[in-house]
Amino acid sequence: MCKPNSSSTEKENDSSKTSSNPHSNKSQEASASVRKRRGKRDKAPIYSSPNQKWNETQLRHIKKSQSKLRKKHKNDEPSGGIESLLPSFIALAVIACGFAAKMGFRGRANVAGIDLGTTNSVICVQEQAKGVGNIECIPDPLTNSPIIPSVISFLDPHDSNNAHPSKKKVPTSFELDPHPSQVIVGSAAKVRIDTHPHHTLYNAKRILGRPCSDDVVHEFRQEVEYEVSCVPPQSSQGENLELEDSHSNIIFRVPFHSTNPQSHETIDKISLKPQNVGSYIINHLMEITKNYLQHDNVKSAVIAIPAKFDQFQRAATVRAFRNAGVSVARVLEEPVAAALAYGLQKKDGVNYIMVYDFGGGTLDVSILHVSDGGYVEVMGSDGDNSLGGVDFDVAVAHSLLDSHGGDIIVERVGYILKEMEKKLLEEGGEEDMEELLALQCERLEQSPLCTLSSFHTIGEKMKISLSSVTGKGGTVNGTCYGISERVDATPETISDLCSLLEPMELTFTSEQYNEACEHLYERAMFPIRRILKDLNLDTEEIDEVVMVGGSTRMPQIQDMVKIELAVKSLNTRIDPDLTVAYGAASVID
Repeated sequence: MCKPNSSSTEKENDSSKTSSNPHSNKSQEASASVRKRRGKRDKAPIYSSPNQKWNETQLRHIKKSQSKLRKKHKNDEPSGGIESLLPSFIALAVIACGFAAKMGFRGRANVAGIDLGTTNSVICVQEQAKGVGNIECIPDPLTNSPIIPSVISFLDPHDSNNAHPSKKKVPTSFELDPHPSQVIVGSAAKVRIDTHPHHTLYNAKRILGRPCSDDVVHEFRQEVEYEVSCVPPQSSQGENLELEDSHSNIIFRVPFHSTNPQSHETIDKISLKPQNVGSYIINHLMEITKNYLQHDNVKSAVIAIPAKFDQFQRAATVRAFRNAGVSVARVLEEPVAAALAYGLQKKDGVNYIMVYDFGGGTLDVSILHVSDGGYVEVMGSDGDNSLGGVDFDVAVAHSLLDSHGGDIIVERVGYILKEMEKKLLEEGGEEDMEELLALQCERLEQSPLCTLSSFHTIGEKMKISLSSVTGKGGTVNGTCYGISERVDATPETISDLCSLLEPMELTFTSEQYNEACEHLYERAMFPIRRILKDLNLDTEEIDEVVMVGGSTRMPQIQDMVKIELAVKSLNTRIDPDLTVAYGAASVID
């Protein structure tokens, strides 16, 4: 209760006591000093009532009781503080985790969906959530695109200029030799196809797990400039590549100066198997994923493989992942992954799905059956293992070589380069001719030399431009540097060679493109007819058609599939290059 007059009353009592007490001055000083000390902590004396103070006897009794209590409990554990709150904090954390789990949160992503393709590769991760979470395909920081060219190029340590600008040689938990720091992957490697055709490997998946006797291998060796051998080399330098199986004894040999770890002798070339190329690509995919997500929890992958891969090709694919230190959580067939990407198994009235997968190296056509409960089963597959987007590049390149006299120019450039390299070696030089050209001939930064590799690169660019043109009237141009037939002597230096280069203008029209690729269009429809006949199905029974693979972007292919199946629309909503990896990521447990 508030006593507004209590202070005045106390003052009156104090004044009366002071006047009657002979020791009032000393008593006042002592009282004032005590109150001043307590005033530092803003404490007031304890009263039993507003108008009464405790006497000294009562205060001595209270202090004596407090002293006894201190002695009695001096060995007791202290109570209170943050320690007493820890059990409560732990309980709250457990409740929060349980609530998050009920809502679907399951922590960081630790499994990826990967499509290791012939021309491009993709890695996607699923945000951990109840059911299917948000799926994100990881972009390459160099291009900001999730579509990574399946190309690798080796930096020869013999050349001091070949220091990778963004990689350091750090220990790895897996075996890749040479170390990934000496290998460029993706878009940066693809640029080197023109400048370093013997150091750069591409389209390796096309012969993955195949024997050397396969016709596809024979055709492959005619279309690339890097060395493809069919027996393990037993070189004089002591190099010996042990093969994991006797079925596929294909190796690539690349210029790369190093020391044999056993004999300590110098070797000037290294040997790799096709799956080793895949391992470097997978390692790159995992690295960009770790940097993008800012954690390294992703250690395993759901992988997708062509439906027509045999046991040797499947085994070689799995080895490529293991060599890169990635465990394979599950293997999906690519058509199943594509169907899952669109969620067609959940759509009412869908019984039969056709997946038309036309990638860079192969064509696969599969028919899936959706049973009760949404289970997807591959009923059958057909395709063409030697037909892909690269064959359209080859068709354009061959047409350019035939119609522009390009074959003669390519042959002349190749001859002069070999003669110059031979002379360089005779004089004791150890520099790589391709590296010298890239460093000393500035003109080649604008356009490449006229070589077989550059004609394929030009052919790919022309294909991309002309395949988007419907009808007639489209025209594209390209340029490469050749050497005139008037030059009959081998140039002495790189500078002399550069001064002799003349631009060769290449022109290609949409009519020429369609004519060059007409036989490929027709081949692309054969698997559809065969699979329907084999499964005794009519076109009317196909409920959905999913288009997968970069080659399905060509409007000519889309129109022909519509006509062949008598359908009005196709499933093309998801980028055809991302569909398979997207579907693989969607089934992560």
